[in-house]
Amino acid sequence: MANKKLGILFLVSVVLAFIAGYYISVVIPPTQTGSTNDVFDEITTSFRNFYYYDIEDAEVQDAFIASMKAMIDSYAESNNDPYTRLVVTPLSVTPSSDEMFIGIGIGFLMEDLNLRVSYIYAGGAADGLIYPNDLIIGIVIDSQNLYFDTLGSDTEVLSYLSGALDDTKTLLVTNPDGDEYEVAITYIEIPTPTAYTVDLGEANIEYIKITNFSGYIPDVTPGTAKTFSDILNELEVDNLDIDSGTKTLIIDLRDNPGGSLSALHNGGNTSVIPGITQQLLTNNVETPLFQMIPKSGVASSFYGSLTVPKGYDIAVLVNERSASAAEVLAAVLNTYGGYPLYGNFTYGKGVFQNTLNLYDINDIRYSLVYTEGEWFYDDGKNVAEDALDVNIIEQEGIKAFNMPVYNGEVLFNQVALELGDYQAFLNYYYDLSGLSMLRTDGYFDSATQNLIEDFQLEQNLVVTSILDRQTAIRIHEIYSADLQDLNKDVQLQTLIDLINSSL
Repeated sequence: MANKKLGILFLVSVVLAFIAGYYISVVIPPTQTGSTNDVFDEITTSFRNFYYYDIEDAEVQDAFIASMKAMIDSYAESNNDPYTRLVVTPLSVTPSSDEMFIGIGIGFLMEDLNLRVSYIYAGGAADGLIYPNDLIIGIVIDSQNLYFDTLGSDTEVLSYLSGALDDTKTLLVTNPDGDEYEVAITYIEIPTPTAYTVDLGEANIEYIKITNFSGYIPDVTPGTAKTFSDILNELEVDNLDIDSGTKTLIIDLRDNPGGSLSALHNGGNTSVIPGITQQLLTNNVETPLFQMIPKSGVASSFYGSLTVPKGYDIAVLVNERSASAAEVLAAVLNTYGGYPLYGNFTYGKGVFQNTLNLYDINDIRYSLVYTEGEWFYDDGKNVAEDALDVNIIEQEGIKAFNMPVYNGEVLFNQVALELGDYQAFLNYYYDLSGLSMLRTDGYFDSATQNLIEDFQLEQNLVVTSILDRQTAIRIHEIYSADLQDLNKDVQLQTLIDLINSSL
């Protein structure tokens, strides 16, 4: 359950990261703002008429939003359903899509009307200016500092951060050491393709990474099925279909939280490009690829579209954060197509959700994401009870420990939980093993101090012999760069070696 909660926290962080680009007034189909229910109106009217304090319109809006969230949370908690929730999506005049966004490139969580930075997009406008765990506390408006904690609600805070391409905003930021500073950042276009390819430098192996699944929305986003199809067609023409019996396509679904079903299957809609399962698997009217069963109990069955199998092999990478639609794709490729899975066991999400747009309030869209039913593969198996058959490849190196996050200076002989991730980084960076490895429990011992001094000397930093911000920033830069380097991805490189050894 702990892992599931972490997964949901990750999804919530992504949904809330509107500065990272989820300004999508066009991406989500328009909805009309409805009326509040009678009970809410009656309570609000009573407060306006008889309550000792004056009730402002902003307070009514906040109360209404809180009532929606409380109702949804109550139903979800009573059914032990971690997936049903109220989703908040800031809107903007700037169109965006799942393949790119306009913003500064951060993810965050709201914290007492401030924004706690949780993630920095590599190459984004904030990269090198703001760091994880920094707190955005305000904005400069007409040369005057506006602090968010003086505002009335999260909604009001977010409205000040709405921006379009080439807008420049000066943010007020505090770091974990308590220093406040100004950061001027210009909103830019940042590509975030839901599917992309990278040249692995292998003559017989091609690679497609799918980060999540989005549906097609006319004039806004092509959808993952189209993006995947374009990449696959090019790879087939250039390599996979040339002497194809010795070729392998790696499909990487690690860290993919799922998304739109239409990216996997168009459901027979001829006006939409076939989904990824239809592009890769054959059609057998007697054997569905997978089934989805809602509350009504009426199953929807989904089938492949090819007349003959692909002429090359497919290998699929998954891990414990491959969930929902990613698990559907992995399941059908494995059980129907016979293509092996590698990595670690998947998340185990055997239900699917739908979305109902509720209200638009002050350029913020509030939507209900609710569990609609269960999905099944391989003649009635559910991934929540029947784990997918994965050939285990344990991850090592840069991807095997958490991103170090600075939370203030740590001195010799102190204990700090976050220090453990920095100790793990130093073990990785200096390739330590056995008895030479640093402890990773967060205790700042003499061995940790010595290695921090060595790192500061090597990186031409001021030698302070403590974990300070300058050291943490340099570690963050190295960690982020290595995380993007596929040559340092042990699971992927091990799979490549396995494929080559079988040729």
